[in-house]
Amino acid sequence: MAILRTERFSDLLARCAEEADSLTLVAAAARHVATLGGRFPEGLGMDALTAEERFLLESAEAAGATVHCTVAQRGIGDHMLITSTGRLRLVVAGEQTPDGAVFVGNVDWHGNRPADLDDEFTHRRYTSLASREAVKKWLVAEGADRALDLIRKLRHTFRHVGPMVVHVGDRHYTNLGKASNLVGKSVGVDSEKCLLNVLEGTPLLEWSDEDCTFLTLMSILIASGTPSRTEEFSGTQLSTARLESFIRGRIQAYSQEVPESVEGLPEIERLWSLAAISCGARESAMASGVPVYRVIQGMTINKEERLLDTPVGAADLPDSFSRLLRPYLTGAQLDGVGDPTALAAAWAPHIAGLHEPADSGFSTRFEELLHELVAAATSATRSHVGMSRGPKDVGLLGRLLAQGDPAPGKWKTSDYYCCVVPSAEFVDRFSADPESLVQVVRAIAARMRWNGWHFMPPVAGPGELFEDRDWFFPPSMPDITEWTSHHHQGHVANGVRHAIRVPLPLVLAGATRAGIHDFRLMRSDGDPYDLTDLRAAIAVARVLQSLYQAHARELETSSAGLVVSDFGNRWYQARYQVTPETGPAGAAAPSV
Repeated sequence: MAILRTERFSDLLARCAEEADSLTLVAAAARHVATLGGRFPEGLGMDALTAEERFLLESAEAAGATVHCTVAQRGIGDHMLITSTGRLRLVVAGEQTPDGAVFVGNVDWHGNRPADLDDEFTHRRYTSLASREAVKKWLVAEGADRALDLIRKLRHTFRHVGPMVVHVGDRHYTNLGKASNLVGKSVGVDSEKCLLNVLEGTPLLEWSDEDCTFLTLMSILIASGTPSRTEEFSGTQLSTARLESFIRGRIQAYSQEVPESVEGLPEIERLWSLAAISCGARESAMASGVPVYRVIQGMTINKEERLLDTPVGAADLPDSFSRLLRPYLTGAQLDGVGDPTALAAAWAPHIAGLHEPADSGFSTRFEELLHELVAAATSATRSHVGMSRGPKDVGLLGRLLAQGDPAPGKWKTSDYYCCVVPSAEFVDRFSADPESLVQVVRAIAARMRWNGWHFMPPVAGPGELFEDRDWFFPPSMPDITEWTSHHHQGHVANGVRHAIRVPLPLVLAGATRAGIHDFRLMRSDGDPYDLTDLRAAIAVARVLQSLYQAHARELETSSAGLVVSDFGNRWYQARYQVTPETGPAGAAAPSV
């Protein structure tokens, strides 16, 4: 599957350093490194700089300083480098270069280095240090029991959310890859590599200012919304000033105001109060149907929550997709795209027929129609692959949930399916290696089945029932991702560079269950998705959600059973197998 495999992240850093050295001016080199070659917004990259580094960069830009890589003088004077986590750093003469960093070049001031630069640099550093000292002072005053409670809550959260990396001064905190120092995919819950475990066994007074700052501010950040807030500062500096600005921005976005009584509080108490206001305002906004989504910068794993200006509606559906729906739904019914649960009623008269056997390599018309709809959406959005996953036996899932039986939380990945549809263009890429096409499609389907398994425990029962296995909080927001092909193992192997994901809840056993299904699109190269693509994907996903809801309702309320049997390894092998006469069988998405 080397056709799609992405270069290693460390190789990308080395290449960016070489490219930056050729740009001559410090300003241009810094922008190139900060964005890893233009792969995410400049502001996000610059937010990874400390206050003193930003001052050093601004001074170098004003002086017209240049950067050059001289091996013999590497790191002797002021210099620029990239850390192993991808952060731009500017280091003053005499400071130690961090381990694993990629050297970019020395800064040549051409005789214009300001005489007071070192004094001002030191002053700004001390100001940042004083801010972190104040956070530790607050935490010490709160006492060891409060500190340990924050640790335990953070450890639980980091076990069940996606990867992130944040910076506090020159230190990083991450649950991603080799640099991990927090519990996550790379570090076990009981490992001494997890900083939280080390702190738990260390007297509070001995904790560093940076560790106290991370623990306190990350806890406040999460309190301002959902567990996924952990990712909203990913790739950037976590400081009191940046955190307060962020939370106030969220409160404003949710159309709420900050009471005067909060303004006069001491800094950390004010942040906790602002977080509570933000959380309540967010809950109210979501309850009223405010359309929310996330923009994900894959290189930094930064996930920014945003609000759509207008709700998604039928006008966002691609024409080719809508044409497939004409035998089932009228234009007037499709106006209900904003309410998938209500739209499910329009599907109800057709569900019995969709549960009947089908021709053309599908077990039932339901599976055939699902494949057709995913194919149409894939083509209409110029995607390379589209997919939609779910539990094979949603009727059984509903009955078990109604009984309060947590058994689904112990289901295997084989209890889930994923309908994966490659585009004709994607299939053509494998003309010289057609066997790899089957492997790629199967690998994508397997990963999506794993996602279904990964999100089920919180749906099936209290989290403590499933502490013996890995699980994540189910996603609830659509997201649009750029350059996601370097950190995620599956994305590295299969070239998932740009992606859209729309999580789909279902009403089962009288309650809304998050993350039961989803709809996804991916591009392995080319332009990133834009907001028009995202709106189209959300509209398509809501139609799929309504179909899934009608399907589930039929199986919950009747004695008939239907277990999705297509979209497994053998099915994909049969559909995309290579024959001497025809090539890959059934590989191309149908034209619609």
